[in-house]
Amino acid sequence: MTPVMEKQLMHACRTLFGQEISLSPEFLGYLQLSGAKSAFRLRAKEHHPDRFAEASPTVRQKQNDRFREIHQAYRLLQQFLSDRHRPCPRTSPRERTEQSRHQDIPKKHVARPEGAPLPKHPLEFGIFAYYRGKITYQDLIAAVVWQRRQRPSIGALAVRWGWLSENMVGMIVRQPGAGQRFGDKARSLGYLSQQQVDILLRRQRGLQQRIGRYFVEQGLLSEAEVVQLVQELQDHNRRVLRSQRR
Repeated sequence: MTPVMEKQLMHACRTLFGQEISLSPEFLGYLQLSGAKSAFRLRAKEHHPDRFAEASPTVRQKQNDRFREIHQAYRLLQQFLSDRHRPCPRTSPRERTEQSRHQDIPKKHVARPEGAPLPKHPLEFGIFAYYRGKITYQDLIAAVVWQRRQRPSIGALAVRWGWLSENMVGMIVRQPGAGQRFGDKARSLGYLSQQQVDILLRRQRGLQQRIGRYFVEQGLLSEAEVVQLVQELQDHNRRVLRSQRR
């Protein structure tokens, strides 16, 4: 995979999954088409133009652009994931069978087996719960989308604080750049400084619900299990950071 293609795929993942997921080549490695499709359907439903038929022309245009961006991101990921799972004609059936045994890619609606090796880098709670075999990959995607819906957008916060106007927000959203984050676009246009973007992101994260609440409300985890997983996650991240400092 070329660096340019990897960057495009990362942008596509950011468009469908939001900023909560820690994106890396490893994320692309375990992403499946079923997971991308679920995220696409949720995101497309959230931004479908029919939901904004009575909105102002600026808002309708913003949602149309966002809807088109979501479709483009999904098509790119769909092509990548389909090609990845297409057998190479030079590989024998026996070799393909051996390769499939070693693929570390989650199956639809199936949690990873508890006790499977954890990635050797700091994790967030949802990813950690998945690797510990407590939730499925589909549960993780649904939780991330739920969490994202609970918080205000960066643009809305900037308008509330008087840093941007509604017209500026519309111009930023319409700025070309599939998968590029709102803050990056606003900074490149000169509407926000990097310091302002950082402040907005911190405030946005502070207003969002903890993802563990979703798992409890859906009956996927008990409160005691969430507390235990948080402790295990903290231990894991401390060990990883200590090993990186050596």
